[in-house]
Amino acid sequence: MNIKADKMRYQTNSKGFGLILLGLAISVAALFAIITPSTVVPDFTTALEILINIVLLLVTFLAAERCKFYDQKWAKIVIIIAVVHVLRIFYVPSRLYANGQITLVHFLMVAALLLVSALFLVSGGLITMKKSQILHDHLKEMGE
Repeated sequence: MNIKADKMRYQTNSKGFGLILLGLAISVAALFAIITPSTVVPDFTTALEILINIVLLLVTFLAAERCKFYDQKWAKIVIIIAVVHVLRIFYVPSRLYANGQITLVHFLMVAALLLVSALFLVSGGLITMKKSQILHDHLKEMGE
């Protein structure tokens, strides 16, 4: 009997949960880095970026809560959210840079924040998927 896997039945996935929440916090920092410079002229795409980020924040937090309890389906959703964060680099930040509203350094900082956020989300999702599989195999072995 695998004692470590059996303990997972009663303990939460704090490592995966923490990494997902860290990715969430960094994505909030990226949003503020995108919308707060005084040179940025707000328009429809800025409002759309804020709306997309609000939806992503809510779904990411829900996914983090589900991943805390080893839900493999939500771990996959977290990885999809990470891909969306990487794609966000090519939406508003690149448009702002192309229009001269932010500098190259600012663009690179925003891109780095979004990439780091995606990295933490993928890490949390992969940890959750691995632990979920271990727990699933253990429960199957025990006949539960």
